[in-house]
Amino acid sequence: MRRPVGLLNACVLMMLGCGGWEEPALTAPDEGSVAETSEAALDLGPVLVTCPVGTSQAFYSPGLKNTPQDVTVSGQATLSNCVTVLGDPVTSGTNSLTSSVVRGFSCGDLLLPRAVTQTVTWNTGETSTMVFTQLRVGVQGTLSVFVLTGTVRSGKFVDATAVRTISYVTVDLEDGCASPEGLTSLSGLTTLSLTKVL
Repeated sequence: MRRPVGLLNACVLMMLGCGGWEEPALTAPDEGSVAETSEAALDLGPVLVTCPVGTSQAFYSPGLKNTPQDVTVSGQATLSNCVTVLGDPVTSGTNSLTSSVVRGFSCGDLLLPRAVTQTVTWNTGETSTMVFTQLRVGVQGTLSVFVLTGTVRSGKFVDATAVRTISYVTVDLEDGCASPEGLTSLSGLTTLSLTKVL
């Protein structure tokens, strides 16, 4: 039996965290307009940098199932075609999740969103550590689109508001946990925008 798409998709937060989880702080999934959320972010201040092109990958070994088991989680994301409006320019970035074992992990745990810390390493060698504390989920055609909103806590572009979108094919998420081998991997598209009130 398939789980509701809006709840299952909280797995994105588990896949891309780069500094461990914090206390639960994410808002409940929202079926509202993803486009409106993204546009609202642009009203927070001048755009510092925007990366409109990117890919996101996550891997689970063994595949996530409905029964708890120890799972090795790894992943990575790349950002490209970045345009810097204010500040020293960057053109691309990477975000990697070091392989780690999660004890007693199951598909049911994907329903528990938590605040996520991510570090982007820019092409200049500089880094931006971001903490995302809000999540909005929307469905656009065959895609489930996540909008994560947070703040750059340290490094380049510190104190900027960060808005990241991640899109996955909905059926991949639904069928993964229902398959005999479990959810083993996901690939999708991602973008990142940083804004700041001057």
